[in-house]
Amino acid sequence: MRAAPMNWLTRKTALIALCMLLLLMDGRVIMAEPSAGPKATVHFTAEMQQLLDGAERVLLAEQLFPEEAAVGFFKNGRSLPNGYLERTADRILEQRGKFAKASDLVQTALAYSAAGGNINNTAGIDLYPLLMNHAGLDSEGAAVVAAAYITANNSTFNTYERTNRYPDMLLYQLLGMQLADGSWSMAGRSNGDPVSTARVLTALASVAGTELTEQPVEKAVQWLRDKQQPDGGLDGKTETTAQVIIALSSLGMDAADFAQEGGSSLLDHLLSAQLPGGGFAQMAGGSSDRSATVNGYLALTSYKLWAEQAGLLYSGLHHTGPERAVIQVEGPGGTLAGGRITGGDAVKTAAAFLQSKGLAYKLNADAAKPAFTAIEGIQNGRYKGRGEWKIAVYSGGSAWLFPENISSRLTVGDGDQLLVYYADDTELLDRITVEWKDQYGQQSGSYATANTPFSLRITRSNSQLGGLPAFGVTVTLQGTSVVADSTGKVSFAGMKPGVYPVQITKYRKDGAPALAKRTFALHIASPELARFTDAGKVAAWARGDIAMALSSGYIQGVSAGGNVLAPKQKLTRAEFLTLLLRLLHEFPDSKPASGFTDVPAGKWYSGMVAKAEELGILSSSSGKFEPDRGITREEAAVMVVQAAQLTTYGSPERMGLADVAGLAPASRQAIQAVNEYGVMTGSGGRFEPKQVLVREQAAAILVRLQKIIPAASL
Repeated sequence: MRAAPMNWLTRKTALIALCMLLLLMDGRVIMAEPSAGPKATVHFTAEMQQLLDGAERVLLAEQLFPEEAAVGFFKNGRSLPNGYLERTADRILEQRGKFAKASDLVQTALAYSAAGGNINNTAGIDLYPLLMNHAGLDSEGAAVVAAAYITANNSTFNTYERTNRYPDMLLYQLLGMQLADGSWSMAGRSNGDPVSTARVLTALASVAGTELTEQPVEKAVQWLRDKQQPDGGLDGKTETTAQVIIALSSLGMDAADFAQEGGSSLLDHLLSAQLPGGGFAQMAGGSSDRSATVNGYLALTSYKLWAEQAGLLYSGLHHTGPERAVIQVEGPGGTLAGGRITGGDAVKTAAAFLQSKGLAYKLNADAAKPAFTAIEGIQNGRYKGRGEWKIAVYSGGSAWLFPENISSRLTVGDGDQLLVYYADDTELLDRITVEWKDQYGQQSGSYATANTPFSLRITRSNSQLGGLPAFGVTVTLQGTSVVADSTGKVSFAGMKPGVYPVQITKYRKDGAPALAKRTFALHIASPELARFTDAGKVAAWARGDIAMALSSGYIQGVSAGGNVLAPKQKLTRAEFLTLLLRLLHEFPDSKPASGFTDVPAGKWYSGMVAKAEELGILSSSSGKFEPDRGITREEAAVMVVQAAQLTTYGSPERMGLADVAGLAPASRQAIQAVNEYGVMTGSGGRFEPKQVLVREQAAAILVRLQKIIPAASL
């Protein structure tokens, strides 16, 4: 063990004496910035590494791996036990993220992040708003608020749900909880607690050195120093000592120098607590203790990170899943391609998409901001030297982002729309609002009601301005084209319920379009559930979902008069596919052609099948689609997973469904995914995979899916 180093105060006194001696020797005054003395080089020794490895072996041998240790394993680049990520996801899924105690929520969230999970999306569950709204942050003490602050800083704050707190509020809450002596207490206590104080300091490390935190941190560190015992520990517990070492290492302070005058250091006390088997004792002479071993392992890890200048123990934990987005490539005369993509750098993502579609392109990759110079033989300067390929991203469903308006490279995020377009003063469509009057003459802006006249008001954007009236654009709906007036308004007669594509264009002869073509989805609502003659036949569990599906235009009546709903009627494979594509706002191409031998051109579903095959929802490798056969729940699950690109998170055993074991692996995985997302759950421990889906079940699936992948509706 290393000897206790020279106390900081002793070193400072010696330094002052030396300066005075130099002054007396030559009569010169030496002005210098205040200093805490020379900083010794910190070494994480081979002996420390052996102790770290020994604790790691003990933790891996635990029958139930301790959650708190996951962060240390991640920071040390060590693999967690097989299945740990899935088992942690199981806990989140089991409670839908609603943990009774905030302490359990943050502990699970940090462990899940360290294991590679995304706490902002576990089968559609976002732990961030659940944490920010948790009542326990007001009652469980400063240590839990500190852990919540750390968790929030390892998260993404893009939730649409209203939150009662945000990270800066937690910071001010922590500072407001500090006691007059500089410490923080446990929940319900009035006296300072070393563990609580250490955990708050660990949280404050990310903002240490600022005017806001400098004095609170100094007071807290001094309070811990005053509480330290001659043997180097605090409270006589290894766990407490370890927590203080984590805090000091996070703050950039050497635990090997933290000691009472003439006493042992914090680090010496921790190292002396490790037993020959690799575990740590909680108190001198004790046996191996789980909590002491976990915290000793984390303290050594934190000290190692500081010594190697490798960052903080609780930073860089956030993991995100694939960013899913859509792309549209618009040439000067029409659409060249469109589809779904994984997000990232906008130009690289677009280039990868073009390559996957077999479309030739040229790129000035050496530029600071790379751009396309040609796509499919269409070169920049096509019209008398004018015109060029540009990109833009419709982000957050509210505004276009242009490369020229940002200093960094343009990126595509989850739910964004990437547009690659040929432009010459070309503007972009950014919004359509629906205007119609109800039976009482009141103006409304929601989904239009069936058979009721309505208007569309359209706005456009350029790189400087947004929300401009899109006058002169051509709006095409169900084969009818109307030119927008000076306010960007067009009007249409009432339509049947459904979801329809609205195409907006403004092409110019011998020039790039004045406006890049864009297609919106128009929802025309069906009548209310009560207006159907067989509304009473809808199962109680499905009434809310089917009412929502009607109001969104996803389903309509089946009779000539439209007043019969037929909730128990079985659905064919073609009918269910059509419902899914409505939800996704995907519409058939003008010349549909699929690879299925039993889907001839000219059928009402031909275009839908071709579009689904293009999107990867269907594969024609089997040869037949069987459009008129009733779709089973198993087939519906597979189709839903392909359409919504759902993945699994937890362990298959969590489902507890007795009738899925004999199914194909792809079917079992799809059923697990829809079960975890709550889209199709089954009942009584059975999924009934071979049962044919009925209309009310399909309505429930659509509404649940809509919450997971909200479409870019009007």
